[in-house]
Amino acid sequence: MLGPRLPHIPFARAQAALDAGQLAWILAHAGQISMSLEYEIGVCRLISAQDPDQLERASAEWVAGFAQRLLALCAGRGLGR
Repeated sequence: MLGPRLPHIPFARAQAALDAGQLAWILAHAGQISMSLEYEIGVCRLISAQDPDQLERASAEWVAGFAQRLLALCAGRGLGR
């Protein structure tokens, strides 16, 4: 069974956290933020500056997410058959 659904955080609040360098807040609320690829790159940059030991894992997750979105986009347009 799934736990309770967490409330969505407005993108403006998430962007403000990114702009302020609030990495801990962003990571704690990641499941509540609809992240664009650009935002995710910003988070990777923040991780690079604040927690470089986690950069490889975060970058790999970003690449995997990008690949999934690209495959879905291609499939939606009938490409890659």
